[in-house]
Amino acid sequence: MSYKTLLVPVERPKTARFALRHALGLARDWDAHVEVFHPQVDPALTLPPVFDGLSGVAFAPDLIAQAQQAAEELKGEIRKMVDDILVEVGMADVPRTRQRGLSVVFDTVVGAPERLVGARARLADATVIARTPAAVSRGEADSLSGALWSSGHPVMMVPGIEDTPVAATAPKRIVVAWNGSLEATRALSAALPVLKQAEAVDVVTFDHAVDAAGLARVAAYLAGHGVDARTSDVATEGYLLSKALFDRVIERGGDLIVMGAYTHSRVREYLLGGLTQEILDGAPVPVLFAH
Repeated sequence: MSYKTLLVPVERPKTARFALRHALGLARDWDAHVEVFHPQVDPALTLPPVFDGLSGVAFAPDLIAQAQQAAEELKGEIRKMVDDILVEVGMADVPRTRQRGLSVVFDTVVGAPERLVGARARLADATVIARTPAAVSRGEADSLSGALWSSGHPVMMVPGIEDTPVAATAPKRIVVAWNGSLEATRALSAALPVLKQAEAVDVVTFDHAVDAAGLARVAAYLAGHGVDARTSDVATEGYLLSKALFDRVIERGGDLIVMGAYTHSRVREYLLGGLTQEILDGAPVPVLFAH
């Protein structure tokens, strides 16, 4: 068993390229369907209001027309990006209508990105989304929020280099960050299809967040699903937990992190900082999140 439907939200072609490459590589390994989805903000909502003395607030028709033309051009750029990457990764002949097995479709709907992506992601086994710089557009941040908070399914965040033309393969060495929380539990359960296919699985807790008996129960749970996992408790020694996690991933040659997202409220994480944001900002490999 593996993921059979992957959603790739795209707001801008440049930032979404490596997420799409990654999703296509996974889809090829898993014989899965990829939906490339562009949540298009209503052009009228992106324009500043024009005030006149007669009618009050209005929008200049020529500005609306320009915004609509720009939206159509962006949609064309995304469609071309999809075609170009399919050629790059040797998948130009993949069916472009939804089929059972490997296929790719592109769709776009006008509306609020967070709501649209959240709804689409409910019928995808996972959402694959690119890590973007700190100064991301509102649409990209909303797409990530929608997938994480409203889909009920995991989100795979992909770091990458813009000019890397190689598609990914299914992860083989996986590090699970475990603290016994509800979010970590959901992430572990959501990752089972991937964990079952891995060659090595490391379940790591930090600074005795979970005792030896708790780690043994996690290992037993995974063994019941045919996953042979190694467990360990790592001391952060005064360093950020994220650094300790990244060091363990590098040490073990990991190619995927599995963890819960936003154990605290999203507002608290935003105001005080938190592990989720540190991972979003700096993970060296893809991360499978669940909330």
